[in-house]
Amino acid sequence: MIYVVAVVAGLATIGAVLIAVGFGYEVAHSRAARIKPMVGVASVLVVLLGMGGAVLGAAIYVRINSVAVVTVPDKSDLCLAQSAVLQPAQDAWLHFQADSQDFIGGGTQKVWTNVESNFATRGTKRDVQSFVSGQGDNWTLEFRAPSDAELRTGIFNNAERAPFVTGKAPGLDIDGDGRGCNTLSGRFSIRTLTWTKEGTIAEMDVLFEQHCEKGAAALRGELWFTTEVGVHRTPPSADSAVNL
Repeated sequence: MIYVVAVVAGLATIGAVLIAVGFGYEVAHSRAARIKPMVGVASVLVVLLGMGGAVLGAAIYVRINSVAVVTVPDKSDLCLAQSAVLQPAQDAWLHFQADSQDFIGGGTQKVWTNVESNFATRGTKRDVQSFVSGQGDNWTLEFRAPSDAELRTGIFNNAERAPFVTGKAPGLDIDGDGRGCNTLSGRFSIRTLTWTKEGTIAEMDVLFEQHCEKGAAALRGELWFTTEVGVHRTPPSADSAVNL
């Protein structure tokens, strides 16, 4: 843009110089009576040339700056944006079966369903978070793939706390009601995992076993949810066993 304006200004300058040279030549070879009209003509030409250069330069400047710049969004950015949006579940349930000494569950044997509780989820093929609130409880569940893989159906052993995995271990973190593990061990098994064409979660069924501070007491459970209309799975009874 600057170069174009500079070229226009340069051409206008060259034109003015040529007019001045021609005027000087004519003055040197003309009678005194003709000098005044020539001065007037030269002055008018210089002014017109300057105005023309200014108008042309301004027009080019406006034209260049008004050209629309089309930005094509990166596909990975779109995926990240979609993964950050909470998706409400169309149907869901969460089953806890906790040992009495487990810090998170504290002996709880309970089932939360989409009837009386709120379920939402977000995530990518590497990391899924789910949120459950109802019956006076608030739970967050996170399942993360190993650093060299994606979430899929199958068993993920030797899990570490999801936000602080140290290597290629899978990540797991179940907390809520003001309680969370500092460190943990555990595993989870994904029975069902499907995605929509937009890359968001369609359905997930995952069983889990978590040990706070890597102790013997465990929180076992199962989470199932779907964001698709018309899909249903009957929840288990509160006292049923959870077997990975």
